[in-house]
Amino acid sequence: MIRHKGGKLAQSALPHDVRKALDLLEADPGRELGIKALAAACGVAPRTLQKHFRRFVGRSPHEVQWALRMERARRDLLTGPPDASVTDIALRWGFRHLGRFAVLYRRRYDESPSATLRHRRSVLGRGRVPASVQLGAERPLVGVLPFTFTGPDARRAAVIVEEIAAALSCKRWLAIVPPASARYRLRGTIQADVAGRLRAVTMLIDISTGRYIWAERWDGELEDSFAFQERVATSLASAIERSVRDAEIVLAGQKSAEELNAWQLTMKAFPFALSIEAQALARALELLERAMELAPNDALPPAFAAWCHGQRGGHYFTARPAVEKQKARELAARATRLNSGDPVVEALAGAAYTLAHDLAPASHHFDRALALDGACVWAWNRSGWISVYRGNAAEAIERFQIARTIAPDDPLNFFCTIGIAASHFEAGHYDESARWFTRGLAEHPSAVWVNRFRAPACALAGRKDEARQSFAELATLYPDLTISQVRSALPNTPSFLDRQAEGLEALGMRP
Repeated sequence: MIRHKGGKLAQSALPHDVRKALDLLEADPGRELGIKALAAACGVAPRTLQKHFRRFVGRSPHEVQWALRMERARRDLLTGPPDASVTDIALRWGFRHLGRFAVLYRRRYDESPSATLRHRRSVLGRGRVPASVQLGAERPLVGVLPFTFTGPDARRAAVIVEEIAAALSCKRWLAIVPPASARYRLRGTIQADVAGRLRAVTMLIDISTGRYIWAERWDGELEDSFAFQERVATSLASAIERSVRDAEIVLAGQKSAEELNAWQLTMKAFPFALSIEAQALARALELLERAMELAPNDALPPAFAAWCHGQRGGHYFTARPAVEKQKARELAARATRLNSGDPVVEALAGAAYTLAHDLAPASHHFDRALALDGACVWAWNRSGWISVYRGNAAEAIERFQIARTIAPDDPLNFFCTIGIAASHFEAGHYDESARWFTRGLAEHPSAVWVNRFRAPACALAGRKDEARQSFAELATLYPDLTISQVRSALPNTPSFLDRQAEGLEALGMRP
């Protein structure tokens, strides 16, 4: 599903003409609808609509429509009937030049349309995922059971199963297979009443344990069944991704490293990699090095390792930060070469390049991640830092808020809180900045390095007691830290760094 800034979840923040245009485009992306006709339907001039799309969506209406068409074509290739053809699907969604469609499809999904169709037929024919579809060793297998439909006209929402499969296909580290082959199985019920109300109830079960590991309920209206199915599929896919990931982390944590395969080693490293502590990052790298040895063609372990080295280089966890940042670049490049369309790998590579001060390639990777999966929470989270480092405070806050809305329980959400704080500091709102930095530290108490931002924010806001306390906490853990080291750690704007240095110098930090 196409995601404008904030996606469906933040659509109320968009101008009326943009919301209406997006609804029209998403309702029938295959329809030929030029900018003049679209603008007229939205009650504005074409130039106004173009301007609003660029400002609030980041793309033109034509680019949004093209991406929608491409997503619908991929969905049909993945979930269509066995006798479907590439030509029929391409024409159905408005691609008249088949050669150009094939080129653009490969560029977007790293495989040809015919390869996607072959993979789908292979799955249907053999009841298992062929090796060429597996994006890394031993990935978790997820299957969607047929839904139950009860009540009058409930089957008007029957497309929901295909919508869910299409949304899940964006989560490339999950393998979507027939239910009989899956460890994790999704079951659901669609209920409709005489008043035209819809209710979807879904549950995810781990058949190896017999436990339900996730369940959710959604309500909607029958007259708006298309939007209802779309909303359920999008939020459900993200919830399943997190639930399966958490279950896999628990399973990997119950075994010693010597018993684990590459995927399980990566999952065992996961919580260490996200803790942003020196010893934990070192442990994560030990596990990821072993995973890279066992699965040298898997992109996820080097992407996570790049993240770990970048964090070590940016938060004083090493005496040689420049070496760590270079290692982050090298591993990010390796992960990129191996990647086959996994948005998480793209987001991690972008984060590594960001921490290595290479903002241009970082931005490219975040754009790529969001093109692959508009609900990729880490891409929204980490791309917010690109905006901070470029001095775009308002845009940064928007991206952080989108990430928090998509996944309120994501383990990296404290970075969004800190990012909002940094954005307010960039804008000169020191009291608000100090408040958000304090909140971020409360969300992740071990991140004592946050005080290098919190202390000067409190000082510049006139909160002298808090500033001294914050600086004392920082100095206790980093007694030899200097202003020069602080200035070189992250690629903030010169104005940001000057004001940060001013606050730290007033509190007694050495040059």
